[in-house]
Amino acid sequence: MTSGQSSNSNAVEVDGIEFETVLPEQVLSVPKKNVVQKLLYVLQCLSPTLPQHPSPSVSVQIGLRITNNTSIPYNFRFFQTWIPELVGAKGQIEFDASWFRPGFLRDSDFLFIMPGESKVFFPDSQIYEIWGNQFSLNMAIDSERTLTFKPLRLGIYQFRFIYSNQDPEVTVYDYVTEQEKLIKGLWLGVFTTPFVEFYIIKS
Repeated sequence: MTSGQSSNSNAVEVDGIEFETVLPEQVLSVPKKNVVQKLLYVLQCLSPTLPQHPSPSVSVQIGLRITNNTSIPYNFRFFQTWIPELVGAKGQIEFDASWFRPGFLRDSDFLFIMPGESKVFFPDSQIYEIWGNQFSLNMAIDSERTLTFKPLRLGIYQFRFIYSNQDPEVTVYDYVTEQEKLIKGLWLGVFTTPFVEFYIIKS
């Protein structure tokens, strides 16, 4: 396996496959809580039995573009193969993991990319206001887990993807036929994309 820096500063190339961190908007504007939302938050802290009310949030696009510059078609698996890394002014931001019920691998957990083709994987991601100028970044990394980076504050951050797959084939569950099927031709390897900067500001 050979890896090197791509001509694109946001990308890395491994054995003819280019991996690029994609942030269409590098300035992320988050909404403020209104007076009612602030009061509800205080009441929830004093009495956890009260019903939960969602905080202001904004969906963000943080994605991974894969370009297949080889002559071989590949499947890329996104179930339990990657982890995001977030760094702020004071160093790496730790995350909490929320676990859901164990799920089966699905067709949607894969990207099939032909030679010369490029596709982008966008995990579901939102920024929530916690309190005052503190925020959290929630990112669904697969059907089982959501990672929450917090507390974040207004300012500049750096993000990158870390990926590793060592399985040449896996079994997935087809919810239409209610049967299992084998997915072959998985790309094998490890990569870490370069850091990409973004800013969190208040609207």
